[in-house]
Amino acid sequence: MTWTDALVLGLLQGLTEFLPISSSGHLVLAQHGLGIDEPGAGLEIAVHLGTLASVVLYYRRDLVEILRDVLRGGPAARLGWLVVVGTLPIVVVGLTLREPIAAAFDEPLYSAGGLLVTGVLMMVSPLARRRPGEPRFGYALLVGCAQAVAILPGVSRSGSTIATGMFAGDDPVRAARFSFLLSIPAISGAAILMAKDGAFAGRTDPVMLLGAGAVAFVSGLAAIAFLLRVLGRGRLFWFGPYCLVLGATALWLLA
Repeated sequence: MTWTDALVLGLLQGLTEFLPISSSGHLVLAQHGLGIDEPGAGLEIAVHLGTLASVVLYYRRDLVEILRDVLRGGPAARLGWLVVVGTLPIVVVGLTLREPIAAAFDEPLYSAGGLLVTGVLMMVSPLARRRPGEPRFGYALLVGCAQAVAILPGVSRSGSTIATGMFAGDDPVRAARFSFLLSIPAISGAAILMAKDGAFAGRTDPVMLLGAGAVAFVSGLAAIAFLLRVLGRGRLFWFGPYCLVLGATALWLLA
């Protein structure tokens, strides 16, 4: 693993974690297509923590308000409990199907197929119709199930959760806000599981990890801001053709 490899993977993680184009799909295909050595869980944790820091910073005011209202009582506490409910599906799926999911990441064809699924989902997103009203616990559970499905390589976590929220009647920007808040426990849990598996066993260059994490942090902030502007214009489908072309090209090359 070279410095260039680490920075490229950090950039990919930061941009694609929040843009609806699948971070897992890009990382798997980049490693395979560019001949990048297996980065190891240490680097994966570093770039995940970088993106975690970016979403925490971006939504810091919401997080402080949620925590304050959970402790003291207040309207923002409800959003916190919605995040808890939405996190349950990925916890169940992640713990019970961990080995077959990990095996899917070893086969680039699954990532290519997942990108096609993501592309189709983005293309049909304009069919969603907004229904005014506050999100309920059923909404949170539905979006959480979409996040659980997005554990599969190539299926975008942000894309599937935002599109599901939109089809459930939510406003695109508010659906994105819930999606990003939902990513905090998901990314944290993934990092904890990787660390538990001895991610830092052996020799790992801490400066390289810090650099990759910093790149993921900065690019993650940029990706969140860009996506929210796109969603404000109702253009989630913009990402569909990109995912379809990338997925089809990867399938053709791999075949």
